[in-house]
Amino acid sequence: MVRLIAGGISAAALVAPAWAGEEILYQPEPEWVEVAELPPADSHQGKPMRLIESQVLLDGGTVWEFRDIALAFETPEMLSQLGTVSANWLPDKGDLIVHRIELVRDGETLDVLADGAGFEVLRRERQLEQRILDGGLTATLAVPGLRVGDTLRVAYSVTRRDQALDGQMEWSSEILAEPLPVASGRIVLAWPEGQAVQHQLRRADGAARLTREDGMTRLAIAMPLAEPPEMPDDAPVRFRLAPTVQAGTFDSWEAVSASMAPYYATEGTIAPGGAIAQELDRIRAAESDPLARAALAVQLVQEEVGYLMNGLDGGNYLPQSPAETWEKRYGDCKAKSLLLLAMLRELGIEAEAVLVSTTMGDAIPELLPVPGNFNHVIVRADIGGETYWLDGTSTGTRLQTMAAVPRFGHALPLREGGAGLQPIPARPLPVPGRTVRLAVDQRAGIALPALFDLELTVTGPDASAFRMLAQLEDGDQRDEFIQGAATAIIGDHRQIERSIAFDDESGSATVTVEGLMTTPWNMRDGRYRLEMPYLPAASFRFDNDRARAEWRDLPVTVNGPLFWRTQVEWLLPEDGAGFTVRGEPAFDREIGGNRIVSSGGIEGDRIAITQDVVSHAWEIPASELPATKREAIRMKRRLPTFVAPADTRRAWDYRGSDRAMLEDLEQAYAVLVEREDDDEAGAFTNRAIFRAGVGDWDGALADLDVALEREPAAWLHRRRAQARRQLGDLEGALADLQAAETLDPANPDHFKQVEILGQLGRGEEAIALAQDSALVASNPDWGDIQIAYAEGWAGQTEEGLERLADLVEFAAPGSEAFNALCWYSGIWNRATDETLPVCLKAVEQSAGGIGALDSRAMVLFRLGEAEGALTDLDKVLAASPDEHASRYMRGIVRLQLGDAGGREDIAVALAAEPALEAVYRAYGIAPPR
Repeated sequence: MVRLIAGGISAAALVAPAWAGEEILYQPEPEWVEVAELPPADSHQGKPMRLIESQVLLDGGTVWEFRDIALAFETPEMLSQLGTVSANWLPDKGDLIVHRIELVRDGETLDVLADGAGFEVLRRERQLEQRILDGGLTATLAVPGLRVGDTLRVAYSVTRRDQALDGQMEWSSEILAEPLPVASGRIVLAWPEGQAVQHQLRRADGAARLTREDGMTRLAIAMPLAEPPEMPDDAPVRFRLAPTVQAGTFDSWEAVSASMAPYYATEGTIAPGGAIAQELDRIRAAESDPLARAALAVQLVQEEVGYLMNGLDGGNYLPQSPAETWEKRYGDCKAKSLLLLAMLRELGIEAEAVLVSTTMGDAIPELLPVPGNFNHVIVRADIGGETYWLDGTSTGTRLQTMAAVPRFGHALPLREGGAGLQPIPARPLPVPGRTVRLAVDQRAGIALPALFDLELTVTGPDASAFRMLAQLEDGDQRDEFIQGAATAIIGDHRQIERSIAFDDESGSATVTVEGLMTTPWNMRDGRYRLEMPYLPAASFRFDNDRARAEWRDLPVTVNGPLFWRTQVEWLLPEDGAGFTVRGEPAFDREIGGNRIVSSGGIEGDRIAITQDVVSHAWEIPASELPATKREAIRMKRRLPTFVAPADTRRAWDYRGSDRAMLEDLEQAYAVLVEREDDDEAGAFTNRAIFRAGVGDWDGALADLDVALEREPAAWLHRRRAQARRQLGDLEGALADLQAAETLDPANPDHFKQVEILGQLGRGEEAIALAQDSALVASNPDWGDIQIAYAEGWAGQTEEGLERLADLVEFAAPGSEAFNALCWYSGIWNRATDETLPVCLKAVEQSAGGIGALDSRAMVLFRLGEAEGALTDLDKVLAASPDEHASRYMRGIVRLQLGDAGGREDIAVALAAEPALEAVYRAYGIAPPR
């Protein structure tokens, strides 16, 4: 569809005499228009927009815009997508005048209108879903006879006159620029001598030509412009405005203010004893403090009057009366602001209406003074020496949030006699707009999933979305919202209880969630560490790009206004004994227009941290960016890290009576399983993973059986294979691995299958499987290694040893062959003194990697060097305590050295992985009796 947007003006559209043009007029082009020549058909290949002309006449209070558009239909798709012409206009503000609709075909011009085609007029509210009623009409025409290869040319005009402007005029438009596929285009502004028209171009330097001839002034701009320089998204709006041209007859912001002020006079608008006066009486009776009264008035306008933008009969600029607004219980920003303004003045509060822009606030001072630069009206009130910016179309305003400053940049007060632009300076929010309270219970152990209680409280306008959800009957939609809100704060989790509530008195909404989350403690250098990812400072960034020379002087926009508070309480195991903190849990910093305050630390049996982030500036000058970046990096490096003691309980340490410590977690998982839908498996798989982690393989297997019935998946078969193997069911484990391979042939686990086949005494099958696998191995070394291992399990240990020795002889640095030969020699008791240099090579090439150390320990054990083996195994377990095979082997070595503590190592390892005993027995290794 070719959509011909009438006008090309800003958000506050211009108006004309009421209902002047409901009928489409068909007339020739006006005499003042310079009709352009259509570019030749063979020129400007790849630019189907052949011509875009916009010629505008400003004269005597009327703005007449002529548009001439030609589009080449180069593909069949264009016929279906763009073959209908449509034009929109507002009949209460002017006329739609159609001049021509032509098809240019093979050098011949065909007049579509002359053949009897005409537009159909539709009345539709294009933005009704946004609560905007503008009375617009749409003219549509499916162009008859249009073919691929034709050029469609449409010329039309729209006239506009605004009774609210008392003869003043305004017009603005973006200027098309590369890389839009435009062959030829112009914008031409014209006005007669004697009309005091001002004009302004932005980001279009040198593109305009001003001429004066025959009593007319013309400003011509050729399009498309060269592509304007790219601007970073974090630069203020004034640097990112598209190329624009504006024109108008207002000589100052004061003139704009004075022209609009009469429409916001309030004297006599509230009838004594009327409905609004009665509401004011109730406010006076409820509160004596002017600020509290103002808060109640704002709440009344926000919550008792719905939003509907009524642009009919000049309503784009003219507000409806307070009485009408209250009677209809709806109104737009103008109507709501006038009602609020009248109420505040009746309450004896000094207030005035102000124009603002919700999208271009910081750019307003640099634009031409015309009303169309603004798209919103609010009220400024001065109470007790403080300025309040009150928006009747917003939501959630209460006494404690009234001091919040909207990010509108500048305001134009509407005063009799006029007023200039007024900055709206940033100031910190009076109360948190978002408060997070997170209580985490890990008294059972930090290596386990954590129980948590989360409370998210939102105030001000953001609370309105929560309020609607709290009243929804659709539980699924409400639960989905709560899930998303909690995930944004704490990441992946499982919810047991959840709710959402709205407190009308405070205007705040609260989401509460109880559930389970994966432990955020990470193992590093043998110790569990927590960097508290939920605190605002953890996600604070100030890494804005200003590397380009043309960007170096650009300020950076500061997010806000915001005030976020996060309170975390973390219950620790063993009453917090041995837990320490590194970094700075308490600090107070000013960084990039934000104040970040943190307090707390380790307090007995818990971690308690409170952090606030409060913005207090709209932007940061370029001169401050280097220091701001350094300060942000410095703060990030000093953020607290909480460190657990080296001997903190691991997931596999819950044996005997200690398993009672897991009861709360088991109960939480039981609730999740009980609530699971019959066709879902998530709760069962999660509990299976937890149970496997704490050595409850029977419980894990039971859950995996249910999960696989509901969701046959390769990864679940692999999980069940692990459980079955730990419980001694080798045939079942093998079947699961083969089923996983069938479902996911790209990721077979042949190493495990080879090992199980070997344990089952099916060595020849193991070799055959390894040989088949080697044929498709991405790394030939791995293929040979796998065959060698299969040969070992088949009893052909010498053949496997020779295969690996040959591989090592020609192996490149870093090859896994060295570690494979070392490990193979150890497990099958083929180690010699010549094996140790191979192991050393493996250790050196892996930079002390635990796999190579574990392999060397096995070789040293076979060679009778138990002390050396113990040293390597201690290093492995210090770096990775969950290497249960290494712990099992260390137990055997310790016992061999006469250290009875080895039996504890063995018990711990077998509690976590009972299958180890059978595997090491196959190697010929068992604990001494």
